[in-house]
Amino acid sequence: MTARYLAVQALMRQEAGGYAGLVLDAELKKHPLDGRERAFASAVFYAVLEHQVTLDYILDLFLQKKTAKLDPAVRAILRSGLAQLRYMQVPPSAAVNEAVKLTRAFKKTSAAGLVNAVLRRAAQAPADLSGEPFVSPVQRLAVLGSVSEPVAAFFAEHYPQDAEAILTRTAGQEPLALRANLLRTDVPSLCNTLLAEGALSAVAGPLPGCVLARLPGGPAESPAFQKGLYHVQGQTSQLAALALGARPGETVADLCAAPGGKTAVLAQQMEDTGTLYSCDVSPNRVSLICKTVSRLQLRCVAPLCSDAAKPNERLANADRILADVPCSGLGILAKKPDIRYKTLETLPQLIELQRAILENAARMLRPGGRLVYSTCTVNPDENQRRVEAFLAEHPDFRPCPPLPAECWPQGMLDTGFGWLSLPNRTGLDGFFIAALEKQSAAAARPNA
Repeated sequence: MTARYLAVQALMRQEAGGYAGLVLDAELKKHPLDGRERAFASAVFYAVLEHQVTLDYILDLFLQKKTAKLDPAVRAILRSGLAQLRYMQVPPSAAVNEAVKLTRAFKKTSAAGLVNAVLRRAAQAPADLSGEPFVSPVQRLAVLGSVSEPVAAFFAEHYPQDAEAILTRTAGQEPLALRANLLRTDVPSLCNTLLAEGALSAVAGPLPGCVLARLPGGPAESPAFQKGLYHVQGQTSQLAALALGARPGETVADLCAAPGGKTAVLAQQMEDTGTLYSCDVSPNRVSLICKTVSRLQLRCVAPLCSDAAKPNERLANADRILADVPCSGLGILAKKPDIRYKTLETLPQLIELQRAILENAARMLRPGGRLVYSTCTVNPDENQRRVEAFLAEHPDFRPCPPLPAECWPQGMLDTGFGWLSLPNRTGLDGFFIAALEKQSAAAARPNA
């Protein structure tokens, strides 16, 4: 089996239903390839998913029967061939010829002529699609950014000046963000260890405990990873955990913790003392937390299967609570191609869940304690408006500075109710962080 064949097969299975990463991993396990072929198959697969709307728009310019009505195998072959031409610098002759071979491999020989002709013509389309007669500004944004029209309409409404830059931003160019396990190593030592293992680069990141690295293979292949010297974690996720300011000996709750990256940062802040409840509603996801805790050798962590929206007496009167809530994910489109094609129909249910989690966290936090609410979305209704509504109903809470100024990335926006990262301005994931402190009943009454 070739890398291109595997990529097309994975694309067909993903389109039939399934999370991209899980589908691809399953195919790679069933049909092992060598390292180079494996990487190429993955690159083709994700290039198609990240640019599918754009690819289909271009293909439709040269098809009598639109892409959506094609046989699934032919559709996947065309998409993968055009993705190689436009986004992977594969020579046109190689991309076209290999696509034609795939029609035979998938027993679609009758489509060989169509695949050959359409790809040769589509290869001539301008990179910026200049001159194309888009029916509306939203359609143009959807095609250039390769997102659903509801997602394009959201960005056009809320971030008209930033929308195109956000939606056309691609992942994979920047170094991988790692978090050193400061209980067992330090940043300079981890950098030296990674370089000795063959890392292309490894330098201290802008956040305390952060390392930015380019690794020759997957992070889990590194001996340093296997020894528990670091975990992979985006800088904004590290920020959310750091903003809680956990201290040694405290009782801390991480309400939506799986797979455990933020829990690991909190345990470091606590110097592995006190009690850190690392929670998730799903037993399977709690098992992921357990694996992280075991690999990093964290002693203060108590993994717990618990619904973040419902009270749990074990978490009552906690000193600090981190609520990194389920969200629409509109800040991480570049990393999660599945999100690009959402219809946003489930937003009301998500917002209600966020409200319930925030209310529950407020009840469990002790007076004088700190609560951090965070999301990986840029939707105001899930972010600053959610916090604004919460504060209006809870006079015993007030916003507080989440981090020392020197730790805060450049380009972060102060919404008045929390801090927002827009990917095109910070170079990081889209993310929102609000830090809130619970006052005593007397302090909450101005005339007391």
